Amino acid sequence: MTRGRYGIFRGVAAVLSRPAERLAAALLVAGIFAGCAAERAVLTTDAGPTYEALQDGGIAILGVTVIEEVEQVRPPLNAMLEAVLRETHPDLRVRNADAMRDTLGLAEYRRLLTAYQSAGKLTDADRGVLVARLRRSARFALLARVDKDVVRLPPTRAPLSRSASAANARFGAPTVSRDARLRVTLYDLETNREAWAAVYASSTDNIVPDSTARRPDVRLTPPLGSPAEPSMDPLPETPSLALALVEGFRAFAADLPAKPGAPASTALPRR
Repeated sequence: MTRGRYGIFRGVAAVLSRPAERLAAALLVAGIFAGCAAERAVLTTDAGPTYEALQDGGIAILGVTVIEEVEQVRPPLNAMLEAVLRETHPDLRVRNADAMRDTLGLAEYRRLLTAYQSAGKLTDADRGVLVARLRRSARFALLARVDKDVVRLPPTRAPLSRSASAANARFGAPTVSRDARLRVTLYDLETNREAWAAVYASSTDNIVPDSTARRPDVRLTPPLGSPAEPSMDPLPETPSLALALVEGFRAFAADLPAKPGAPASTALPRR
């Protein structure tokens, strides 16, 4: 059970077809996503892209990488970022990572994402490749990297022999949290410059469902021959990294310029 502080995205499942995208849609529709991240640090002095430039040219998502991780972790992260951008900016044209991989070719695509995964930015030569190969697809190219991924377990867990009410009163419901730090870079393929770069804090929590946390007092007998250690309250599942990144994705989306006349942006002030 995810802590109830998340808003609900609507109408996403209809546009998601790939397996990773269906996972993103299931999480979105479940209403378990957080609002804007609590902290962010802007890394560029530029004012960022204008709404007109974004609307006219669109955004090509190259991918979300994870430092010191293999590329197999990327698809659900890419799908979640795509889902967030389509939900928060339905007026913008967003090209997905699979389309960009096909346009660049698998070898070049992997090389560029590995370069960004290693350095957190692209060289002039690598940006030149994007300009030459993707300029007809979109005005802006988006890359992101997970700089930090930490799972936090509860400091104290109550034995099963305690009553649920006493355990919850003393320790609270067991919670597993996942904290991430997300680096996002937006490149302008018309000027071959970095249009926006920022680092966002992002996190999510899972708690034990009420049906488990409020169970009656139970004593478990360990199997014969096993150490006579007290059994502990069960822990909730560890939140997925894709879910932990939603705060960061939404904060980045809030930093993008809104359509003129739209409600004021919820972007955070620069730090």
